[in-house]
Amino acid sequence: MVVPNPPALIFGLVGALLCVGSLLSFVRKRARLATYLRVVGIVSGYRVRRTRRDGRTRTMHHPIVHYIVAASPFTHESPVSTGEPQREVGSAVQMLVDPNAPDVACIDEIAEKYFIQMLCGAIGAVFCAVAVWLVGRV
Repeated sequence: MVVPNPPALIFGLVGALLCVGSLLSFVRKRARLATYLRVVGIVSGYRVRRTRRDGRTRTMHHPIVHYIVAASPFTHESPVSTGEPQREVGSAVQMLVDPNAPDVACIDEIAEKYFIQMLCGAIGAVFCAVAVWLVGRV
């Protein structure tokens, strides 16, 4: 009789749940984003955030984009940051905007649209790999 390895079982279950959950979330979000309007926005600047940890200062740049929907101006600050600005101020970017709530928008890039889904999927894959490794050790 095979005795189940409890840590492998737990890691495998958590990993599988994270992978399936991120996949389902990706499919739902992709379907929702397919209904969004495509507009052109202009990068107007960056919100610069500095953090200090272990004596090192880290600087992150969040792009601020202005766009217009139905003759009304809106501003979007990206939740996704980079170490260095990726675009020049004044450059155009493709935006996806909720037609029912034009203040809800995102830059049309994979990292901004699916960051949480990619992160959860990656963590789930690591958990599954650990489960396989644990099973192989027995």
